[in-house]
Amino acid sequence: DKSLDPWVQSISINTGVRSKKHKIYNLGEKIPKQLIQIWDKLSKQKKNCAVWGTMNTSFKDNKYIKIFLPDPWNYQNKVKPKELKKFYELPREYAQNYTNFSFLLNSRKIFSLIFYLIKKLMLLDLIILFLKSLSIFSKKGFKNYIFFFLFDIISLKIFQNLSNNYKLNFSLIFLNSLAHYQHNNWNEHSSHKYYFYFTNQILKIIFELSKNYDSLIIYNGFSQKKIKSQYMIRPKNPKNFFKKIGIKFKSLHSNMTNGAIVSFNTKENFIKAIKIIKNYNIYGFNVFDLITINKNQLFIRVKIRATKNLSREYIDSENFKNCFFYEEKNTILKKNINLNIKDFIKSMIFIKTTSKHIPEGELFYKGIKIKERKIENIKIFNLVDNYL
Repeated sequence: DKSLDPWVQSISINTGVRSKKHKIYNLGEKIPKQLIQIWDKLSKQKKNCAVWGTMNTSFKDNKYIKIFLPDPWNYQNKVKPKELKKFYELPREYAQNYTNFSFLLNSRKIFSLIFYLIKKLMLLDLIILFLKSLSIFSKKGFKNYIFFFLFDIISLKIFQNLSNNYKLNFSLIFLNSLAHYQHNNWNEHSSHKYYFYFTNQILKIIFELSKNYDSLIIYNGFSQKKIKSQYMIRPKNPKNFFKKIGIKFKSLHSNMTNGAIVSFNTKENFIKAIKIIKNYNIYGFNVFDLITINKNQLFIRVKIRATKNLSREYIDSENFKNCFFYEEKNTILKKNINLNIKDFIKSMIFIKTTSKHIPEGELFYKGIKIKERKIENIKIFNLVDNYL
């Protein structure tokens, strides 16, 4: 498949269709109605299904889809049952705006989530998790990977609570916290013990859940390998940044890395945005990738990376020009400056990257016969369909 990004491969796994055919390459992109996901097919066969957190999904509701929670970057889908909205709103807000998240502005969503969790009789679990997390926060600070692990653990507990209300034939659960840690913190050896602690908690819940099913498949679809640390670049506040450089848009939805889907009200604003983005240069090189999704939507992503976290240090332009490079070619940028480089750096956040995806993944299973330990992602669709 063309891209190893999880939001591309998830569609291939869920539909059995290769990326070169489904052509969905961006997180949050609209999924064609004709694309049949595994739970769509099973629910038509009157199998009760639950879908939890998997990326780039389309919700075609029917009575056999009992539970549905999209990934936090999916702005098109509803949740089911509706009460999940109280849980979904805050993680969604944080996931899309973690670089400029305001606890004050999101206080309603925070309290709504807390009351929802208490209502679900998870108080003891939450207290234990909170006390352990306080200890970790005191040693490591407020690291994003800790929040993502906590989200996965709490979400699994909620799923466990909800699933007790239904007799489910099929459940699909997508977790992102392990991959996030590898992407951003794999070189932090002192944090590895917390990674394994949280992973243990996740697996405990999964194995408890598996007692309600005849079979279990755990797969990562593809894996990662360590790289020398580098930094992705992302606007601290994407909406403010694009407004500042003259782009007028209807809506902007950031993805989990350094891109966003931007929608426009008028053709004039759409064309003007393309021109601005194409002319936004650093050392003579384009800063952004630009992909036209449809006649009123663009996918915009910062395509340069850095060898240092420039947001945390003052460096004269003559000294730091060699810190930028194109991620696809590792090409150092050395040409003339076409923008105020210091203003650019002040408006960006530099996100450490410690790994990259590789095509190979692992497959673990019980209660189901699988001839090969390693199979293509697209074959999982038929594997599940044939089994059920």
